[in-house]
Amino acid sequence: MIANLFTVAPLTPADLRRALADLLGVAPAAVDTADADGDQEGRAWDAPVLCTLRRLPPGDLALELDITVRDDTAAGLTEGGLALGLAAGTGGSVLHPSDLDLPSAYWVAVPDGRVVRCRLEAIDAGPDDTAYRVEAAEGEIPDLPGARVEVLPEILDREPVATPVSDAFLATFPAGDARSVAGHVHHDLRVWERLVRRLQSDWAPSGRYREDLFRRDLDARDALERHIGGLGPDCAGALREAVAALDQVFAAGTEADAASAQDGEPDERAGWWRHRVPRRTPWE
Repeated sequence: MIANLFTVAPLTPADLRRALADLLGVAPAAVDTADADGDQEGRAWDAPVLCTLRRLPPGDLALELDITVRDDTAAGLTEGGLALGLAAGTGGSVLHPSDLDLPSAYWVAVPDGRVVRCRLEAIDAGPDDTAYRVEAAEGEIPDLPGARVEVLPEILDREPVATPVSDAFLATFPAGDARSVAGHVHHDLRVWERLVRRLQSDWAPSGRYREDLFRRDLDARDALERHIGGLGPDCAGALREAVAALDQVFAAGTEADAASAQDGEPDERAGWWRHRVPRRTPWE
C-alpha cells in the first residue's frame, strides 16, 4: 500500500515511527522514517514500512508524508484507514485525498474518529515551495479552527449519482456539443435526475444539500420544459415520458411550499415544481 498524507501536527520521525508501529502491529525497528531533506544513505529500504516526511512552509499543514507499507504488513488497511489510525495515535488530524477527480477534495481524519470532507488550497510559498490552507470543511475540526464550516458544492456536484432514466433515454438521443439543443438536453436531464435521486435517497450519502444548488437544479427542469416544446414529435414524446417518470419521484419526495403560499398568489408562469420543497430540508 502507498499512501500520501498530510498532518496538521509537526510530528517528529520518532512520533511517526511509534504511531505506525502501534497501528500496524509491528516492532518500531520495522518502521523506517526519515526527513526528505536529510541523509537517505542509511535508510532501511527493505523495511516493511517506509515513511518519508517533508516539512511544509507555514500554513495549516505541517508535514507531507509518503508512506509505503508492504502488503503482508498492511493486511488490507486502506489509505483512509491509515489516516484514521495515525490521527488517533498522534492526536492530530491527518488528511488524505478524496477519490473524486478534484485536486482540492480531501478527507480529514480527526482524532475523535470522524472523517470530514474539506477543501484544500495550495498557497505559493516561494520558488519551488508550496504551503496549504484548509479553506472550508463539512464539519468542525478542532485543530483547524480557521476552516469555514459549510457543505461543499464542488463535492456535491462530483459525487456519483446513478441516472438510469437519463442513461436509457440519452442512449438513443442525438449527441451534440455543449451549446446545441441536444447538448443542453443531455446536461439538463442528468441534472434533474441527479436531484430526483438525491431526494429519493434522503440526500445520501451525507444527508445534506444546499438550497442554492436545489434552486439551480430546478432551472434544469425549467429548461427541459422548453426543450420538449422545441423538439420534433418523436423526440419530444420520448423526452416527455422520461421527464414525467422523474417528476413522479420528485413529487413524492416534496411537498407544497407553505412559505411561498403565504407570500401571495403563486406565479402561474412557473412550473409546478417551483412551488414544492423537500419533505426533509437538507440545508438547515
